[in-house]
Amino acid sequence: SSGINAERGRESSGINAEYGVSKKEIESVYNWQYINCLHVWVAVLADCDACLQPLIFPLIQVMLKVLDLHSSPCYFPLHLHTIRMMLHLAASTDNHIPLLHPLLACLNFCANQNKAPASKPIDLTCVLKVTKGYKKTKAYQDGVFDLSFELILNYVSQLSQSIAFPEASFPVCVWLRKFNKSCNNSKYTSQIKQILEKTEAVSRDITDRRSGVSFSPRDLEEAKKWEDALPESALTKFFNSWLKVHRSVLAANQAAAAENGEEEEDEEEEEDEEEEENEESSGLESAEEEATKAEEEPPKKKKKKLVEKKEKKEMKVKKRGDGKEATVKKNDGTEKKEKKKKVVTEVTEDAEDMVEDIVLSD
Repeated sequence: SSGINAERGRESSGINAEYGVSKKEIESVYNWQYINCLHVWVAVLADCDACLQPLIFPLIQVMLKVLDLHSSPCYFPLHLHTIRMMLHLAASTDNHIPLLHPLLACLNFCANQNKAPASKPIDLTCVLKVTKGYKKTKAYQDGVFDLSFELILNYVSQLSQSIAFPEASFPVCVWLRKFNKSCNNSKYTSQIKQILEKTEAVSRDITDRRSGVSFSPRDLEEAKKWEDALPESALTKFFNSWLKVHRSVLAANQAAAAENGEEEEDEEEEEDEEEEENEESSGLESAEEEATKAEEEPPKKKKKKLVEKKEKKEMKVKKRGDGKEATVKKNDGTEKKEKKKKVVTEVTEDAEDMVEDIVLSD
C-alpha cells in the first residue's frame, strides 16, 4: 500500500514514474533554446584554443545525460540532433565518444514495421518531438531509420581511421547482425548489410596493415603517425558518396513536394472557379426554365390564376369594409345611449322644479 501511495504521489506531482523525472524538468531541457545553446558550445569548442579544451569533457557528459533524460521514441528527433552534435565535436577534437548504445536504440525502433498511414512525412531535422499518434506511422519510422543509418555510418567511418578499429568495430557488427535478424523490412536490412560488408573489409585491411608494426600500444606518438599515414578507408569513401546521393534525393523530393503543393493549390483554385461558374450557369438555367414554363403555360391556367388573384383582392376589400361598418354601428349605439341619458336628466330636472313650486305655494 505504501508503494501504491508513493506512485500516486509521484503522478499527482507530475513526476514520470518510469524515468523519475517531472514534466517541468523534461520541458526545461527538451526545447529549442537548450538545444541551440548546445549547438553554440559545440561550435565554440570544435575550434578552440588549449585554454578551452578542458570544457570538452563536461560538455560531452551534459549531452550524454540529455540522451538519458527520456528514452521515449517520441523524442528520437532530439536524440538524433544531439548525437549529430557529438559526432561533429568528436571529429573536430579527435576524441572518441561512445555513441553506439543511443544509436542502436533509435535503430531498434525500426525493427518492427509500422503500418499506420500518415498524411505527410515530417522533416525530423526541424522538430524535437512528435505526437504519440505520429510515432506509430511508417513515415516516422522511415525518417528515424534514415537519420540513424546516416549517423551510424558517420560513427563507423570516424573509427575506421583508428589503429584500434578491429576491436572497436566488433560490437557494432554484432549489434547490426542482430538487427538484421529481427528486422522484417528488406529495405532496412539491405542497407545495414552494406555497412557490415564495408566494416568487415576495413577491419581485415587494418589487421593486415598493423601486423607488421614494430611499436607497442603504449607508443601513442608512433600510433598517431601510423594513423595519419593511413589512406582514406572504404567506409569514409562510402559515407561521402552516400551522403551526396542522399542529399540530392532529399533536395529532389523537397522540390517535387513544393511543385505538388503548388499544383494542388492551382487545382483547388480551378475547382473553386468551376464551382462558381457552375453555380452561375445553374442560376441562369433555372431562371430560363421558369421563364419558359411561364410561356408554355396554357391560357386557361393563366385565366384561372388571374381570377384567383381578383377574388383574393375582393375578399381583402370586403374584410376591410366589414370592419368599418362594425365600427360605425358601434358609434351609432353609443350616440343613442347618450341621447336617452340627456332626455332622462331633463325630465328629472323639470319634475324637481315643479315640486319646489308646489312647496312654496303651500
